[in-house]
Amino acid sequence: MYLIAASIDNILVIYSSLLTRLLASGFYYDITILSDFLCKFRYYPGYIFLAVSPYFYALACFDRYCSSSTSSTRRLWSNKKLAKRLIIGAIVLATVLYVHMAIFFERKPNGSSFTCYTRPGVYNTFYRIFYLIVYCFLPSFCMALLCILTLKNIRRQARQIGVALATGSEGHRRLDRHMIRMLFSQILTQFFCILPFATISLLSLCMNSTTIIFSFFNQITILPLFVSYAISFYVFTLSSRIYRKELLKFIWFLERVNDEREFSLRTVTTGMKLRPNVKAAVNEDV
Repeated sequence: MYLIAASIDNILVIYSSLLTRLLASGFYYDITILSDFLCKFRYYPGYIFLAVSPYFYALACFDRYCSSSTSSTRRLWSNKKLAKRLIIGAIVLATVLYVHMAIFFERKPNGSSFTCYTRPGVYNTFYRIFYLIVYCFLPSFCMALLCILTLKNIRRQARQIGVALATGSEGHRRLDRHMIRMLFSQILTQFFCILPFATISLLSLCMNSTTIIFSFFNQITILPLFVSYAISFYVFTLSSRIYRKELLKFIWFLERVNDEREFSLRTVTTGMKLRPNVKAAVNEDV
């Protein structure tokens, strides 16, 4: 459920934040400069979409930690009901944490045009530090810590379970290991894709951000930031054999459904062609 929620959020990022970024950078059609409302509306929901996806992966790591725990009470935390509540809670938390963007993002004159960005001064410094810590380091740290704790739980289970019971739980432990491998690969991907943009955003506090060189590197670092929301499928496919098997099963299922539809269509078409011949044969007998 956490991975499904993250996938839905990634789609929202691609078709909202990335699309408006492409319109602004590639076609010079920036809707944020038209009014203060569009400026705030583009950045506030856009950054909420950007923020919740890493925390969905962190919650998935938390779920694997609870599922692999030796404590029966902690294992009960791994259930669908709690997952739904935590997913909603993560969205609400991100909405509250990023509400300052709806207040302090505004249009500013930039020569003969406008630009939409943070209010200069104390908030500009706060925003860049907030972005680096809350968006970049905190979810990556939480995911890495939970993955390490989950691996410890799996090894502890392997030592405690006897030979007679080991076979029955081997499938569950193997699934946990594959899930951890997938999530840890996603951690590294997101961290190294997000870190460059967060770093250059922080460096702008002590550098002249209006130069062409700075603008160039700023645009370059934005690219991997959005790439991290489009490559989860490839990361999971390359890092997990179970994920690849499920993908092949899904493709085989689609092919079988298509074959059944084609067979049904041919059967109906053949029956329709045979009906006139049967009627002619009946008429001849009469």
